[in-house]
Amino acid sequence: MRREKGNTVSRLRIPLLAAAAAVAVVLSGCSGPSEEAPSDGDAPIEVSIGVLARDEPDMNQVSQHLAGEGVNLEVRVFDDNIAMNRATEDGSLDANYFQSASYLDSYNESNGGHLERYGPWLHTHAVQFVSEKYDSVDDFPDGAMIGIANDSFNRSRELRLIETTGLITLREGVDLLTTLDVVENPKNVQFLEIDPRSRVGAFPDLDAMTAPGMTVYQMNNPNVNLLAEESVEVYTEFGGVYLVTADVEANKVWMDKIIEYMLSDEYRAWLAEEYRGIKKSPEKE
Repeated sequence: MRREKGNTVSRLRIPLLAAAAAVAVVLSGCSGPSEEAPSDGDAPIEVSIGVLARDEPDMNQVSQHLAGEGVNLEVRVFDDNIAMNRATEDGSLDANYFQSASYLDSYNESNGGHLERYGPWLHTHAVQFVSEKYDSVDDFPDGAMIGIANDSFNRSRELRLIETTGLITLREGVDLLTTLDVVENPKNVQFLEIDPRSRVGAFPDLDAMTAPGMTVYQMNNPNVNLLAEESVEVYTEFGGVYLVTADVEANKVWMDKIIEYMLSDEYRAWLAEEYRGIKKSPEKE
């Protein structure tokens, strides 16, 4: 078969020219981003954080601030501590914000968890012992019913608070106390261990209950009598709330932004005004 040399050259020239043009386009694209199209660095970071309802206003305030720093922070509200930690472990949440170091340690130990806290604690509030029926523990009837938390860490912490009133005496040398560690109980008070989600609903049927100060604050009940409150030393040591995540390295950048803002004078002022001193920031160094 005879081949036409000129036709062959023409056929080769067309794809070679097309290839050269494609290379030129690629090279021109490398010279710099288009002014019309934003670079990947301008895309906001998309992250999610879990909170309890008591801390939703706080994290919404943080979210508004972070929006100006290139972080879209989705705030998701949970009513179950364990479910929130599990969602953080499986990656459904990037982090959560509700728990103290001691609570986290207890969760990890009891559930085989591997969650980590990051940074300093960012706010705290005291646990309170309150009643709608009595002004003093001296007025409690024999067999009074007291509501306490049903998880190991908070149950122990709340029993210690009740002990400060003289109602009971607890066994010494026990880290995580239970009602079995009540060694003296002159009024024969009874304890009802309640899921945190049900505590406020059960309150009218109880003679008294223990609860975080924020829970009592949000009840907005003028008839609640404060019987006892944790000391500064106790709630500072055990009550500080931390950022918690399953992957510190993957979330460090945006968590650092949260920490910087929540330790700022601007945020401290907002917290003090919003909660009238119930929520407390760390002391400035």
